[in-house]
Amino acid sequence: MPARRSYLLAICLLAASWARAEDAARPGSDRLVFLLEYVGTDYARAVAEGNVVNPAEYGEVLRFTKQVIAAYGAGRRPDAVAAGLRDLEAMIVRRAPADEVWSATRRLLPALTRALGGGARPATLPNVARGRRLWANDCAGCHGPTGAGDGEVAGSLEPPPTAFRGAYLERISPRQIYSAVSLGVEGTAMPSFAAAYSEQQRWDVAFFAMTLRVDFAPKRLPEDLSVTLDEIATSSNEELLERLRKKWPQASPAEVDYLRVNLVSPTGGAAPLAGPDAAAAGLLPVALQLQDVFARVADRVFPFVMGVSSYVRDPDWTPEKLRLTRDDRWMAANQEALRYPGFRPSRAGSGLLVDQEGYVLSCDHLLRDEHDALAPLVDVELADQSHVTASIVGAEPTIDLAVLRIGDTTKLPPLPSGLELGDSDRIDAGHWAIALGDPPGPERVFRVGMVSSSPQRQCYQEQLSATGLQTSLDVPPGGLGGPVVDILGHVIGLSVQPPRAAGTAIQAPAAGSFTLPINLVANLLEALKVSQSRSSPWLGISVLETASFRRRPEAVSVTIPPSGVYVDDVFDPSPASRAGVRPGDFLLALGGHELRSVGDFQTWLYELGIGTDVKLRLLRNGAPLEVVAPIEVRPESARPR
Repeated sequence: MPARRSYLLAICLLAASWARAEDAARPGSDRLVFLLEYVGTDYARAVAEGNVVNPAEYGEVLRFTKQVIAAYGAGRRPDAVAAGLRDLEAMIVRRAPADEVWSATRRLLPALTRALGGGARPATLPNVARGRRLWANDCAGCHGPTGAGDGEVAGSLEPPPTAFRGAYLERISPRQIYSAVSLGVEGTAMPSFAAAYSEQQRWDVAFFAMTLRVDFAPKRLPEDLSVTLDEIATSSNEELLERLRKKWPQASPAEVDYLRVNLVSPTGGAAPLAGPDAAAAGLLPVALQLQDVFARVADRVFPFVMGVSSYVRDPDWTPEKLRLTRDDRWMAANQEALRYPGFRPSRAGSGLLVDQEGYVLSCDHLLRDEHDALAPLVDVELADQSHVTASIVGAEPTIDLAVLRIGDTTKLPPLPSGLELGDSDRIDAGHWAIALGDPPGPERVFRVGMVSSSPQRQCYQEQLSATGLQTSLDVPPGGLGGPVVDILGHVIGLSVQPPRAAGTAIQAPAAGSFTLPINLVANLLEALKVSQSRSSPWLGISVLETASFRRRPEAVSVTIPPSGVYVDDVFDPSPASRAGVRPGDFLLALGGHELRSVGDFQTWLYELGIGTDVKLRLLRNGAPLEVVAPIEVRPESARPR
């Protein structure tokens, strides 16, 4: 047996032994509900046409039924639940058809749950995307990446792991999967994950597992059809379909699939999921709806959020390192040695895929080594955790912006439509701001905050800090390079390093984060694609929109042209100051290109590029003027504040 398989198998069996020891001492109501659900779905594997086809499975369902009867006290209770449990045992003993046994357990479940005062239910909306990642990390080794029961160690397990396929998946509920993850399954290698996963994570995995149906194809429901989260969590696909058809006869499995990934608020008839005080105050529905909105935004945007890592050459690398890693793969401290021999990781953060051509927005500082040089290799981890290399198209170190391009776009997974760039000029104080990041590894960054002020300036050439969106977000280093979105999921900014003072080394970055407005980023994106510049082009002027200048008192006595931008500041010395440009001039054209906004100025500054002598057409005191100045690399002494 390969080493990795033996290692995984050992972990599974050890955890399963713990689970069995815990289960023996746990007669709780949740466990009894789970055992009854388990009997209903797994009986079909034990009996076919009145014959026992799997003696081990048959013995298990009979044993579990007896455990439920004993724990409930069905021999002493005269109620309908007790009678139903005794009838169920008799059906199993006489090897009744599987459909009859399943129907009997489903009829008993609500009454048993009420009688016991138990039955697990999600306290908050599950996150299917997070469940997908947990499945890939911890479940796929046994159950397989697609739930077919064909994981890496599946052949070594007896009984084999469950395959989430066919009639079994149609009759199982998320609650049954949640309970299996929480409690483990006696007599199998399925361990309890109660210590490893939070309650929320166990529900996340359970809801993701319901999406493993082979023909899973969600189709939107009519707006007037509503199903509560409680119903979705405790019902099988067959039961949900039957419930939908009572209201809408043409409902199909595709509409059930839609319910599995487009979760509704737990209100609307379901029991309150928090304390009575919160519900009475009317706060719970609002909070749950907001929570639902945040989760939907995350699910919508995260497929476009990537992990970005830069690599530098490893002078100490030897072929022996690679051989050792391959011999002991799962214990390797440096998995990158397998992926990129001869390199070691330098920095890691996030990025945002902006189109199907493979362009990715990220941070310039992530691509630099300790000497401020660009790294020779950039790796992008896609949403499905596969890896591709990317080239550096362009960078603007002043604002910590970089544009990458994935080399092989055929490796991009199918992406949902709908990533939209918003309008950061329309963002005001009090608007929601949600920062997302997906650095390499399983952990994601998700921060929710508020905008405290919109950008005060549009040109960052002199005052960078005034061009940012001021928010309450505190994005950790792994989230830098990721998007900031509004409550509709529209991208309104990019999380980057805060502005650093002139002369500050890049290896000593400032703490916290800074939000670049997406309008500024969009202005530079196309220009960087064209110029492929990796330095900061600079003329030494800071400009304002003429509309902004009109609000100043001194504008009353000034003739303002219908187009162009206002020169608010000139750095001295600079190319512009040497050419004679002065504060108070109006810049009408740059390099022959008419300017109508600050965005035009920034775009043409980058497209014309460093080393170009450009003509500046000015208006000074109402008189036209033309000067020529070279676009230079911004010196460190001129770094904006």
